[in-house]
Amino acid sequence: MISLVPPTAAQVEAHRRARIEVATTGPPVGEVPPGYHHERFERSLGGRAGAFERARLGIEGWVPQRGSGVEVRSPAGAPAVGETVAIVTRQLGLWVLAACRVVEVVDEPDRFGFTYATLPDHPEEGWESFTVAVDEGEVRFEIAAASRPAAALVRLGAPVGRHLQRRAAAGYLDALARFVAQG
Repeated sequence: MISLVPPTAAQVEAHRRARIEVATTGPPVGEVPPGYHHERFERSLGGRAGAFERARLGIEGWVPQRGSGVEVRSPAGAPAVGETVAIVTRQLGLWVLAACRVVEVVDEPDRFGFTYATLPDHPEEGWESFTVAVDEGEVRFEIAAASRPAAALVRLGAPVGRHLQRRAAAGYLDALARFVAQG
């Protein structure tokens, strides 16, 4: 849903609930078929003691999204496979309400993250992953995504949409880096 006015809490929850049983859109996680754009963004979060644990807490609490201005409605709290979440953001003066489903959670001693896939009525079609990992003592945050425009308005402004996606990814990276640094 794209609107000139912000959605109410009731609209957000109704949107989320209406998509609980529907299939995700786009390719399987990890696949980037023709017509989809593949993006990867990465940032070092440092090598301080506790940085990985702090980054993990941030991912569990949706800090990258919330810290970059994306409201996430997640009844389960931390990302969990099968959970349908609603997201609300403001882009170019318009309010965007969309839903995604968590399709994968990685929970290893030196790697943690999740991937969600878009659901019908999302402006984009595809998947996006958010992962923190320890590599040779350094904690790194990586975002990977495969997407293509799904909504007519987004298809018309595809170059603008890709710019907004890159801006959002930079916001996610910054938000988690700030969170980890404050720990």
